Amino acid sequence: MWKKSIRCFAIAAVVCICMTVSVLASGPGQEVRIGIREGRSAVSIMGPQGVGVYKNDVLWKKIPANTPVYVALKNGSLAVNGSVCAGTVSIRPLQSGGAVKVTDGYTYRGYLECIKSVNKWGLTVVNVVPLEQYLYGVVGKEMSPSWNSEALKAQAVAARTYAVSHKRYFNSRGFDMTDDTNSQIYAGMDGESPSVINAVDATNGEILTYKDKPIDAFFCASAGGWTENSENVWGNSVAYLRGVADASDKMPAYRWSVVTTPEKMAANLTAAGKSVGKIKTIAVSPLTRRPIAVSDRGVSGRVLTLTITGTKGQVRMTGNAFQAVFGLRSTLFDFYQGKGAVPDPDRTGKADRKQILTIKEGQPVTIFGLGWGHGLGMSQYGAYQMAQENAGTKGYYRKILAHYYTGTRLERLY
Repeated sequence: MWKKSIRCFAIAAVVCICMTVSVLASGPGQEVRIGIREGRSAVSIMGPQGVGVYKNDVLWKKIPANTPVYVALKNGSLAVNGSVCAGTVSIRPLQSGGAVKVTDGYTYRGYLECIKSVNKWGLTVVNVVPLEQYLYGVVGKEMSPSWNSEALKAQAVAARTYAVSHKRYFNSRGFDMTDDTNSQIYAGMDGESPSVINAVDATNGEILTYKDKPIDAFFCASAGGWTENSENVWGNSVAYLRGVADASDKMPAYRWSVVTTPEKMAANLTAAGKSVGKIKTIAVSPLTRRPIAVSDRGVSGRVLTLTITGTKGQVRMTGNAFQAVFGLRSTLFDFYQGKGAVPDPDRTGKADRKQILTIKEGQPVTIFGLGWGHGLGMSQYGAYQMAQENAGTKGYYRKILAHYYTGTRLERLY
């Protein structure tokens, strides 16, 4: 569970659904709609305290505690326990503060709404839940609940800001956000813990804004010593996503390496449709102490482009493409072929090789790197290390957020 929670969003383009704070300030009861099932033939739902089944928001039947309600698609319409009904079906707890459970899944606050899937066959299940209660099930899936409370508060604000700025992002499919890495990982009440609830409550209603608009509060597991400028990931500049120092060097996801051979590298390239024959050279600026100012790397040192030359030709690749072909944790990588310890750019600050690396046949090649993820916005391991190194400083989460999101303001929606 924790391993999954340090994933990072796969970003292909800028996502910016910005609204003014005044429009969004609808109070602590504002709800979000989270898609938890889509394109399913049927779903079974029950409630620990019993549920009410509503057809188009009108109470149809009360169901006893822990008794399943079977909702299926029948002849193009929704059917509840075999009874066809037009429109939407919602399953709501009979008691205030109660819960509903998908029998083969999680338990949720709020209620569940079933609709016909839009533009595809099947039905979609949506959890309609107050924003703050939604966060109870998010923060502990995105960051370990055992971490320092100030780091958890920073994550709570980032997650709240993300939810606000992405509200209605999947509106065409009947909900605001998904419950997976396409939005934020959400496990309902199964993802809750006392430390997470405390962090959410302590930051109730707080979001980050830039020029009075909620930001895209993206985050990654570990930025590997320096975060990246948005244009080097997305292709265009976002003022609050600037490269800054990332104090995550004491964390387990900071350094990594993959040992391979020239022959295996060539085979991987061939499998990806980028055959060059036997690899002769790799051209990319060497990784040095950050910040870096070279054309083929970002300010953090992340590879933008590299060129591989072989006996059958040459291929120019983006850092993202190379990362995907070789399954690397980030695009913050370099190459080493030789004996002894892998170079440490943080320690030496100097280049340990030339711009063009000549590959020697038959010798292992080490692809070494730093960080885990795209490197934009808040580094979660960096937030943890900052919080640990400033333990006892009340409200330190504000400094964490100000550090990683350049020029933003912490404001209260409600």
